Amino acid sequence: MLMKEVLNTFQYDWACTPAMTELKPDVFKGKSVLISGRSLARALAYTLLTLNDKLALDVKVFLCSPNGKLEETIYPELKDRSDFIFTATDRVSDIKQKIDIIIHTGLCGEKILGTMPEFIEETSALRNILGCAEAKSPERLILMSDSRVYGKGQNKYRAFAETEMGFAGTEDYGVQLLRSIESIFVGSADESKSTIIRAGTIIAPGADIYNGLEDVFKAVAKGEETSLESTDRKLSFIYMTDVFEAVVYSLKNNLTGVYNLSDDALTVSTGSLAAKLRDIFSSARITMTDDCGFEGNGLNCGKLKDKGFTPIIDLDTALELAVMRYTGEDVGDFRFPHEHKGRLDAIQEILMAYLLEVDRICRKHNIRWYLGGGTLLGAARHKGFIPWDDDVDIMMLRDDYDKFLEIAPSELPDGMKLYDPKKDKTYNYCYAKLRISGTVFATDFSKNHKGMDNGFAFDIFCHDKTANSKLGQKIHSRLTLFWLACVFNKWNHRKAENDSKFQSVITNFCKNIFPLRFSTRMLLFTLEMFKHKKNAKYLYDGMGKSVHKGGFDKSFLDDEIRLEFNGYPMPVPAKYKEYLTNHYGDYMELAPLSTRLMGHDITLSDLNKYAGFQISNKELIQHK
Repeated sequence: MLMKEVLNTFQYDWACTPAMTELKPDVFKGKSVLISGRSLARALAYTLLTLNDKLALDVKVFLCSPNGKLEETIYPELKDRSDFIFTATDRVSDIKQKIDIIIHTGLCGEKILGTMPEFIEETSALRNILGCAEAKSPERLILMSDSRVYGKGQNKYRAFAETEMGFAGTEDYGVQLLRSIESIFVGSADESKSTIIRAGTIIAPGADIYNGLEDVFKAVAKGEETSLESTDRKLSFIYMTDVFEAVVYSLKNNLTGVYNLSDDALTVSTGSLAAKLRDIFSSARITMTDDCGFEGNGLNCGKLKDKGFTPIIDLDTALELAVMRYTGEDVGDFRFPHEHKGRLDAIQEILMAYLLEVDRICRKHNIRWYLGGGTLLGAARHKGFIPWDDDVDIMMLRDDYDKFLEIAPSELPDGMKLYDPKKDKTYNYCYAKLRISGTVFATDFSKNHKGMDNGFAFDIFCHDKTANSKLGQKIHSRLTLFWLACVFNKWNHRKAENDSKFQSVITNFCKNIFPLRFSTRMLLFTLEMFKHKKNAKYLYDGMGKSVHKGGFDKSFLDDEIRLEFNGYPMPVPAKYKEYLTNHYGDYMELAPLSTRLMGHDITLSDLNKYAGFQISNKELIQHK
């Protein structure tokens, strides 16, 4: 059974999200992975099994816990999966298969009871895992620990670095146990293959990982009064997705030693935490109480950051998901309400008004066009904008595209400007773009290009003909990707970094010696290589994100129908289902909750004169 049928929406979020990030988990591909521990171990196993479903990683997952205690909480459906085996730590020596990677989570993210049986059980489990490591000689061995290992610092708001330790008295049983586990691990594991990751307090909705905050999250969700302990120190947090991402990063980069896992932006006092919850949920009623020994510490994560790792899930997102788990609300079209600082509905209203103008122009001049990309996906799935989308994608075939670029400057309403890469020397995208003047919608990259308008955007993509043979399509897409890399890396002033070091060297050499406009012209030439091919059976997404997929059936864009989009009939390909399946797979599957963020990293946003704009009152749109 697929994991999306086993896990609830919030569990599937942190289990699925790593499939959609830039840090691809291919380091696990074809590996056998032994994961031991309790709640965190189960969450890591769920993530790997989900990635097997999404990315065909072919990972074999062995999940074990002290005395098999997790077995009763494992979904029965998993026991029938061929990629999953459950066992107990005292039976790991019975495993006959090769083990490539071992991840022991121990008491990371667990409530520590402070009993002698617990000490014996946990240290025995670790020794069994270390014995397995000695027998199987895995490529890598990872121990998960957490910020409680540091004890108590003498200074307020201390953020501990990896080699710093605070005070641990005889009553600090949890601190001593975590330190004992780490000491046993360091004393027995091969240091050239081993890593310790000390996580901040883990937020993982539905994972049963202990963080001391679940009662607070539940009360906020229900609008009930609750309290939060006031502390004289800051606390570091981390979302479950980034726990897995850190494991992947340490494996990919062969990091050994000890690394803290959190971030400065994820490190706050409990007072600041309460304020964040009140900002996100206006109904939150939180009072602060005296310090009652809230567990956890602030972490200085400069060592991991220096290696290039930064968490992708911010604290506001993590907190909102943690509370939403308890609301009981339908999260089908859920989006984060603070996206674009509350402007997203207004942005979509403005975009819709100008989308109707594009439709008017194309009808007038008999130009065939379709909703494209995420906008087409929104039409098929939501009958309008994807709730968290912030721009418009349009697609055309080459003849219609060229005709539109010729006609548009004289037909577009005042306040809407066309950018054509063939004619605008300061514009080096491979596709045309429409911008709404008088608005601001700028990224860190685009705001530095003063020759370009930074208003709300329409991306206009052309699907060009490609070769009929698979080899020809592969050469065409690879050549397109090469010139794309030359253009965008030179324009962005950054080094090209491909999976192949040889390709990276060649790309960076060519990027440096070729002028930007030359590379842009070569890219545009490459897109149209098969423009005059008479018997072309395939098109390719040379301007979009699916360029690497090669060709798709030309007939997908042969005919037009109209679908409802925000209450208006908009043109889509008659075979839009086949088109979307080719580009997105199961396009009706909603994105994981934590990825439902705006599509662009916007640093400047301003509605200007369009504040309060309603599509029913379009006097601001002046026709020429």
